[in-house]
Amino acid sequence: MAPPVRGEITVVVADDDARFGSAVAALLGQEPDFRVVGEAADGDEAVTMARDLRAALVLVDMRMPGGGPELVRRLVALPHRPVVAGLSAQADPATWTRVLAAGGSAYLLKGSVAGDLPVLLRTCMQGHLVVGVRGAPDLLRRLLPG
Repeated sequence: MAPPVRGEITVVVADDDARFGSAVAALLGQEPDFRVVGEAADGDEAVTMARDLRAALVLVDMRMPGGGPELVRRLVALPHRPVVAGLSAQADPATWTRVLAAGGSAYLLKGSVAGDLPVLLRTCMQGHLVVGVRGAPDLLRRLLPG
């Protein structure tokens, strides 16, 4: 595998639905600044690929085997600390708040971000938290002090 070029965001897509994972990989593959370096089907494979391929960004299906907040913790504990974005079909506030508390940079609904995914991921890579869930801003205002 060729090393990433300057300014290129290397990505591992982790989803147990191979068709969905491949669609995300194809979408990101059309963008000049993303390069998908691996596709994983479970949490252990995602950690191994992220570590071995030194992915800058890992997109993780929250409901796949070995997924969820614990996987986010495992990924952000890697020595190179990739940015982790959770993907889910569920808008459950308890889940996405646990993902962010575990160190995730994003929680995005699978059905609502397709066209915006590259922009949202670039935002994460710039150090911002992104929650693509209807009602999230109101809940965050109630949870955060100030």
